[in-house]
Amino acid sequence: MKRCIAFLVVLAFLAASVPAFALTNDEERKYGKEVFLEIARAVPINNDPYVSLYVNEIRSRLESKTTMPFPVVLTVIDTPTIDAFATIGGYVYIASGLIANCDNEEELAGVMAHEFAHIKKRHIAKRMDKQKYLNATVIATMLAAMLVGDSARDAVLVTGMGTAQSMALRYSREDEEEADREGSILANDAGYGGLGIADFLKKLRAGGGDKLYPQYLLTHPYHESRIINLEKTWTRRPPSAGTSLFPYIIARARVYQSYRSSGLADNVWLSRYNRDRKDPVAAYGASLYYSLKGNFEKAVEVARKNPSPYRDLFLGEIYIAANKFPEAAAVLRNANERVGRYYLARAYEGMGRIDMAVSTYNSLIPYASTYPEIYYRLGMILGRTGDEAGGHAYLGRYYMSKGNIMLAKTNFEKAISRYGINSREGMEVMRLLDSLEDKEKK
Repeated sequence: MKRCIAFLVVLAFLAASVPAFALTNDEERKYGKEVFLEIARAVPINNDPYVSLYVNEIRSRLESKTTMPFPVVLTVIDTPTIDAFATIGGYVYIASGLIANCDNEEELAGVMAHEFAHIKKRHIAKRMDKQKYLNATVIATMLAAMLVGDSARDAVLVTGMGTAQSMALRYSREDEEEADREGSILANDAGYGGLGIADFLKKLRAGGGDKLYPQYLLTHPYHESRIINLEKTWTRRPPSAGTSLFPYIIARARVYQSYRSSGLADNVWLSRYNRDRKDPVAAYGASLYYSLKGNFEKAVEVARKNPSPYRDLFLGEIYIAANKFPEAAAVLRNANERVGRYYLARAYEGMGRIDMAVSTYNSLIPYASTYPEIYYRLGMILGRTGDEAGGHAYLGRYYMSKGNIMLAKTNFEKAISRYGINSREGMEVMRLLDSLEDKEKK
């Protein structure tokens, strides 16, 4: 309640005009990365491979259908808050609570496409006057307060500096309408149809009742007229993109949200499974429930009977949790999903098949920015097997993604000393180190 009230107080000051000096692309990249590092230090990053890797697949599908001014860096924040936002430089943040509140992949893709449109049209950058009130730390603190809430951070929202920063974060009606137009076209081109964002807005509006609106409706206002315009523009049709895994992603997000808030005190998934044991999503929720409770025998029993085409994927994760690595490798050896490949690498690692583990982790490096645990595990394996330079380089990337600048610098410096400062690898790591040192000089 206090967080929402504080945010509403800030909104009362938001009658800012477009600043006289917009950011250049290079400045936007620089400040966007600074905001990212501050956010990574301030909020819990979601560490679930299913959620992180699958959402990154949606990102890839959307990004392939448009031309963005920057590569999109997608981060899932571990919080029940319903929110998503884009910042300068191509960075997009999604709360796990928003994912848990989606009913289908089209809604999430619609929200993401909307945020992509804000980046493409550079709505935030155009409103930032770099000489007057650009401050990455304050922006990150405000965004952290919106996402996870904190009494100290809430205070920032009602200070003069917080108000100034908010001027650059508030979307105008024109911004939102343009992002709806561009985002719905993008979502449609990617195979999701153009009504996902409208469906999500309608659900949040209806669920609010006489309560305060969810955070997403505060950071992305004017929802009534936007819904009307979108529904006039688009005709509903089934998605052409493959979305068959997403119902399990929603179930997983909801199970983990319950687990973190109440320790799975209620057994809603067991009740649903007992009502219909042929429901594959209910069976998955029940097996995940048992696995989190440490009852691996029961989790395997339920998962084995699951009629889902993803049964082996679910079994593999349970075997990993139970430290039954050969069994996990056996069911995951033909996995095509990114998350299945991740758990296969975990199985090889647990079995001591280091070459296979390294090869499989390396195939996932393009997705490590979304799921940094890949950097960490690969770095630790390389370090243990004698490749200290590669190990430190990947650990540096891991700590950088977590916003831990001190440990990132330490590992990057060790990597450079082992690679050699004039080697191709050393110069690549040096560029990463220089970016961290630029941040510390601010």
